Amino acid sequence: MPLDLQPGQTFLFIGDSITDCGRRTDPEGVGNGYVRMIRDYLYAKDPARAPRVINTGISGNKVTDLQKRWKEDVIDRAPDVLSIKIGINDVWHGLRKDNPQGVPIEKFVEVYHVILRQVQGALPKTKIVLCQPSVIEPPAPPEGNSALQPYVRAVNELKREFGAAALVPLHTVFVNARRIRPDIPWTPDGVHPSSAGHALIMRAWLCETGLL
Repeated sequence: MPLDLQPGQTFLFIGDSITDCGRRTDPEGVGNGYVRMIRDYLYAKDPARAPRVINTGISGNKVTDLQKRWKEDVIDRAPDVLSIKIGINDVWHGLRKDNPQGVPIEKFVEVYHVILRQVQGALPKTKIVLCQPSVIEPPAPPEGNSALQPYVRAVNELKREFGAAALVPLHTVFVNARRIRPDIPWTPDGVHPSSAGHALIMRAWLCETGLL
């Protein structure tokens, strides 16, 4: 379902550090990652109909953290388009040998269901864009991507179950990009995108929403 730009719309992006990307110290509040790239592209594409863009990403967040701030950071803002990218920390933090603090897949799915139902109940006209968690690859723990697979499949299923406007297949996009051009540092630490990685997210997001 392609998104349709209309004057006065609000697009809200929520997630972890990949979404946050310094937005809390940015005077414009959008950070220096894919959210800014999407906003600036839409500004340039159609200034008259370009949306107001809000970034509520917080570094280190898991889906359980989103749930705690969901009303204030999502429901109360009543966006026309809501983009959710979560799941990396739910897995990555569980791979820590000393103090694992991940979110098991059953809990991840349960909480994701709760917050999406809240959107459907309170904001039935809001269009939802679900983003797959991207990648956890070396130099991050080498088992990361295997551990991430159930979470990727869960987001795919949530898209079908809730009739989301779009699914952005970021895991597939990053895996393919690394296969095709392993010389490009898409995620220098194995998790956080480089500028090229953020551009990859931007392009995938705009393609899947029909806005490119």
